[in-house]
Amino acid sequence: MIIDIIGAGSLGLLYGSKLHAAGYQVRYWTRTSEQASDMKERGLQITEPSEAEALQISGRDIQAYCIKKLGETWAHSPGDWLLLMVKQTAMDELIRDIGTIEQEPLNIVSFQNGIGHVSKIQKATPTATIYNAITTEGAKRLGNEVIRAGKGQTWIGQSADASPRSVVQIGKNELISLVQTIQQAGFDCTVSNQIDKLIYRKLIINAVINPLTAIWRVPNGQLLQNKERTMVMRQLYDEATRVYKENGITMDVDLWEQLLSVCQATASNTSSMLADVLEGRRTEIDSINGQVVNLAHQCGLTAPLHETLLHLIKGMHPEGVN
Repeated sequence: MIIDIIGAGSLGLLYGSKLHAAGYQVRYWTRTSEQASDMKERGLQITEPSEAEALQISGRDIQAYCIKKLGETWAHSPGDWLLLMVKQTAMDELIRDIGTIEQEPLNIVSFQNGIGHVSKIQKATPTATIYNAITTEGAKRLGNEVIRAGKGQTWIGQSADASPRSVVQIGKNELISLVQTIQQAGFDCTVSNQIDKLIYRKLIINAVINPLTAIWRVPNGQLLQNKERTMVMRQLYDEATRVYKENGITMDVDLWEQLLSVCQATASNTSSMLADVLEGRRTEIDSINGQVVNLAHQCGLTAPLHETLLHLIKGMHPEGVN
């Protein structure tokens, strides 16, 4: 099995390195040739709290290439699965690169936060089989070292936004085989028949936690340290749940408690949106709070709090970046 991973961030390197160590062929696809060369020169180190020794992968054993060579490489050496592990902010460019692959069938697993991207990928690659992955895995990259922040869970399933014929096309056995492969690499991974419920659960959690940590510039746990912050969290949550209810999106009755638990479990974490703001990068706000606003408009409602956060965060983007 050849597994192609697009994105050499912390999660992409974590999954790729563990899959490589489990004996699978992994190819990394990076934004630039320089990034690929750096990986092959320096190698990788994966540090886990539960492991006595770090996982070391020599640069000689790493297959890393610039994304612009994706279609050319697949023409003579197609992969079995394509794992998309870039941020939503890179999706438009990534979709163009994926479009250079002419091989069929094309099996894709999308790990992005937010919603709206699967339908874009499906439109650009109509013959592709597309699955969503939701994960609570966390990792931080420091140079060529990736630090795993404890073991999380990963669910893979097919969203309603993807073409339903693809389940027949590749069959459930292939998906089960991929999940077992990820399990063998040391991840708690399962097939989910309710992936959309998990997607919308994560969307509302991200829509509450991420923008507030970015505005107040605090780690996740500090959102719970005073009643004013918790009050704003609850207002955002209530506004989103009204939108969900009007759209017929099902939620767990204890979703608020789950949200608070995520804050507590990731208390020391810097959210991805806060990290983007601190580094002067474009954020994923359009795909998170922006999508809550879109869902509200679709059913004749408004989401003024989420819309305000949308504009506040976009106002933090570097000049000329929307």
